[in-house]
Amino acid sequence: MVSFPALTGAEGLKALNEHLLTRSYVVGYQASRDDLAVYSALEKAPSSNDYPHAARWYSHVEALLGQSFPGKGEGVTIAGSSPSAAAAPAKGPAAPAAPAPAAKAPVAADDDNSDDSDEDLDLFGELTEEEKKAKEEKDAVIAAAKKRGAEKAKLTKSLIIMDVKPWDDTTDMAALEAEVRAIQKDGLLWGASKLVPVGFGIKKLQITAVIEDSKIESMDAIIEEEIVRDGESETIQSIDIASFNKL
Repeated sequence: MVSFPALTGAEGLKALNEHLLTRSYVVGYQASRDDLAVYSALEKAPSSNDYPHAARWYSHVEALLGQSFPGKGEGVTIAGSSPSAAAAPAKGPAAPAAPAPAAKAPVAADDDNSDDSDEDLDLFGELTEEEKKAKEEKDAVIAAAKKRGAEKAKLTKSLIIMDVKPWDDTTDMAALEAEVRAIQKDGLLWGASKLVPVGFGIKKLQITAVIEDSKIESMDAIIEEEIVRDGESETIQSIDIASFNKL
């Protein structure tokens, strides 16, 4: 059984990242309920800068939500997680017990008991009570993970740093900045700014912006449609996105 410290802190995230250094999944070579349990215990996606292996695994599991998780989980414990989240995967090995009715097949050789034997055989693949319970647990974990994923998507934000270049050294940089900040969109918040020398007496404006990813689909579109406007701006020559990071 795999164990992790609480995944809400750096210690747990570091342990998960190291565990996934040489693994595609928490256990085995297929996605299992162990992966769902660990996914559900995380408050948000691990930082790709600090925990690259955990972030890669998280994105993969998130893409599989609603699909099959055929792997046989060995059970995983996570410090601080609710019993339901940690215990559900532990029942993973129970599912293979379903073929048990097939053991009665040899009785069919006895002509006197052939009718009774046919009634006992599971010819249509109906789920046993144990399989139904395991499926309900899996569906519940997937539903909870989807809900959390949707909630996380609404809260996801990005920090953007942009370089705004003037036409020449005579450009009024205060007017240039005012033109940029005049762009107001739901989900867009302008931040700090500074002037950075680029040579020959020309300075560029470096300004930050925070966007809500669920509301702003493309910062490039805003730049082209609202700010630069195909070279029509009297103060702005061009705008480049210097960095783009998820918060």
